[in-house]
Amino acid sequence: MTPAPVMPHPPEPSTPSPSAPPPPARPGLGARLWRWTKRLLILGAVCFVLGVLALVGGYLYYSRDLPSVEALRHYQPPQVTKVTCADGSLCAEFAHERRTLIRVEDLPPHVRNAFLAAEDADFYKHEGLDPFGIARAAVKNLIPGSRKSGASTITQQVVKNLLLTPERSFNRKAREWILTPRVEEALTKDQILALYINQSYYGQRRYGLEEAALFYFGKHAKDLSVGEAAVLAGTVQIPHRINPVTNITRAKSRQRYVLQQMARHGFVPEDVVAAEMDKPIVLAPRQEKPVGLYYAEEIRRTLIARYGEKAVMEGGLRVDIAMVPKLQVAAEQAVREGLEAVDRRQGYRGPRGTLTDAQWTRLRGLITTRIEEAGRRQKDQGYVADLAPLAQVEKEEEPQAAQAARGELDEDGAEEQLPELTPEEEAARSEEEKLARAVRLKPLEEGLRLTGYVTEVDDKRNIARVDLVGRTAEVPFSTATWARQKGKGTPKKASDVFEKGQLVYVRVLKAPPAPAFVEAALDQVPLAQGGLVVIKPDNRNVAALVGGYDAERSSFNRATQARRQPGSSFKPFLYAAAMGSGRYTPLSKVNDAPEAIRDPYTGRTWKPQNYDRQFEGPMTLREALTKSKNTVSVRLIEALTPANIIDFARRAGIHSALPENLTLALGTGEVTMLEAVNAYATLQSNGKYAEPLMLLRVRDASGKVLEEHQPAFEETLPPAVAYLTTSLMRSVVEEGTAKAVRELNRPAAGKTGTTQESKDTWFSGYTADWVASAWVGFDDNSPLGGSETGGRAALPIWLQFMRVAHEGLPAREFEVPAGVVQVRIDPVSGLLAGASVPGRLEPFLEGTQPTAEAPPPGQVTPENFFLQEGNRTGL
Repeated sequence: MTPAPVMPHPPEPSTPSPSAPPPPARPGLGARLWRWTKRLLILGAVCFVLGVLALVGGYLYYSRDLPSVEALRHYQPPQVTKVTCADGSLCAEFAHERRTLIRVEDLPPHVRNAFLAAEDADFYKHEGLDPFGIARAAVKNLIPGSRKSGASTITQQVVKNLLLTPERSFNRKAREWILTPRVEEALTKDQILALYINQSYYGQRRYGLEEAALFYFGKHAKDLSVGEAAVLAGTVQIPHRINPVTNITRAKSRQRYVLQQMARHGFVPEDVVAAEMDKPIVLAPRQEKPVGLYYAEEIRRTLIARYGEKAVMEGGLRVDIAMVPKLQVAAEQAVREGLEAVDRRQGYRGPRGTLTDAQWTRLRGLITTRIEEAGRRQKDQGYVADLAPLAQVEKEEEPQAAQAARGELDEDGAEEQLPELTPEEEAARSEEEKLARAVRLKPLEEGLRLTGYVTEVDDKRNIARVDLVGRTAEVPFSTATWARQKGKGTPKKASDVFEKGQLVYVRVLKAPPAPAFVEAALDQVPLAQGGLVVIKPDNRNVAALVGGYDAERSSFNRATQARRQPGSSFKPFLYAAAMGSGRYTPLSKVNDAPEAIRDPYTGRTWKPQNYDRQFEGPMTLREALTKSKNTVSVRLIEALTPANIIDFARRAGIHSALPENLTLALGTGEVTMLEAVNAYATLQSNGKYAEPLMLLRVRDASGKVLEEHQPAFEETLPPAVAYLTTSLMRSVVEEGTAKAVRELNRPAAGKTGTTQESKDTWFSGYTADWVASAWVGFDDNSPLGGSETGGRAALPIWLQFMRVAHEGLPAREFEVPAGVVQVRIDPVSGLLAGASVPGRLEPFLEGTQPTAEAPPPGQVTPENFFLQEGNRTGL
């Protein structure tokens, strides 16, 4: 039998053990709060300590290698070097940053307050940093899609611009926060504001308030009105985009904001602000275009070679030069017109490019928008567009110093400067937008040259209409009759020259107010180049120097940097050496005849030819130079040796290497225009040589004279010989290849020069007042053409200038030095003119004049049968 299972006993109820502690009572609310408070306090203390340690560590970390703020006490921002011409006018400026310093104390309150309202209204209240502004900007910058903003005070901006870099990084910002209080301790508020106002960029290549005020409003900063001050204070924010020249609409909007801020902070009464709000921004009349860019660039290169680029472009030097602006303008015009005349004789090279109607419509709309946005100056008739970037032609030479000419030398604001774009903005633009942006806007004025688009050709009226975007020009066929194209006949009507859709180069003749058509002429940029150098002989000042057709197209200075063959314009030095040898007089006869000559210096045999291929037999030196006979020149150098001629030329002032062979007689050496004209000045001054002077005085920014120059004359040639050479060259002017000079109605001497194949054409000459040398040729030594000579290509440039230079001056004879005797001679025999022979005065070196008297007319003497070459006439 299975036993029954044993049932477990039910558990007995538990009873508390007498030794167990009672459960703890739940703490009250106050206790719990205190406990969390202590925890938070401990955590806060730890965070505070960590924060302090982080701040100290960050401060120490970012304080490494910080620039000293003490440098700001004596900081001198880069200043412009100013160049003063002979008439006292400012004629050039050299600077990377065009700036003239001013003192804040000299500015009226409303000018200072305009900058405070625009950038930092509490500038005079805070200690350099604006914590609330920083926090506000930080929160705003964290909001997705919001426009990023900063909270930099004026002091911070000074630190960023002068002590740090403009990069956007926390590293730079932290260093800025550290330096800002130091700057506040080191400088007064006025000193900080002065640094800010003088350092800031205002667009259009102007730095500092003074230069900006002069450029935009034609007045000093201390004379700015409330509205004008608000414009410039507002420009600093984004100077490339909101300056009133680039975009007048944006500039006005920004000005209104600044005015409102001025009223809000109590800087200006409400009624004054209200009066300015709707006033248009009125820009000052356009400054005159600079003259003498070639001259100024030569000065700049000279200064940099002596003082270094930093001193010249940033040191604020004060420079005096010899250029006379009135004469420089005349010289530039003479070269321009002379080269254009040569170019027109060589024909029309055709349009600069073409565009379809659809292309033009799209591009025109984009350019029109830019014109509407650009600020107009007083007296302006508005902008027109130079469409040269749209032309499919070979890229013209970009001037090596075009930036110097426009940005470093002098910028007259004649063209609207484009706002800078970010790389992203540039990449987002279409090709047509980029093309339209490359087009330059220029103020409409008489004489303006630019490329336009032909929209209509009307043979009935014989005109072409050319769209300049801002205005439309009419070009009469009468201004284009010269435009004969290669392989085509002479044009007879407008359609022979123009065709719709062409891009053509025109010159504005008259610019009547709209809606009248602009009157223009077909134009062309010459390929040939040229130059003109003018010296005042009594002090050797270079009064004018032109190194090419247009310095903005080609900065290469042909007056000082190019060496070209002078051709026959070198012959006066050969003839002078001949007379100085004592073996020849002006009436010595040399045979003009063909002859094969073996040059002992080169070993080559050659047969000198005259320009006209004609030979006239025995003739005097005077006649030979007047007719520029090559054969006579070669016979002279054979007799005298090239070494003697080179020595004479050196003493006159030609320093370039010259070939020591017989071809030197024909001017095959290469010289610069500057040394050629100065050598002629030695002849004009009866043998007195001095270096040509362009740079007269240089002072530093404090006024200390660094260098000063006066002519150091030295008698390097016999005065009587120099005078006889002048006398021979007077015959060239009166009877020879330079007869056009007689138009001056005063004593003048000179010599033309034309090299083989007319690669170089010259005229150098002088009066009692001025010495000048003109040259025309191609840079690549291509021939100008058989019809071009020194008398046809270069002489007109010289003569046009001399007309202007001698206005109001009395005619003066050349000074006759000691050692010259004037005797009346028989021109036929070269002997003394007796009572029965009509004669003329002829100068001789004392002791070389003839002593025998000419026989009466019809009487034959044995002397007449012999050629007197290299002997003293009559001795």
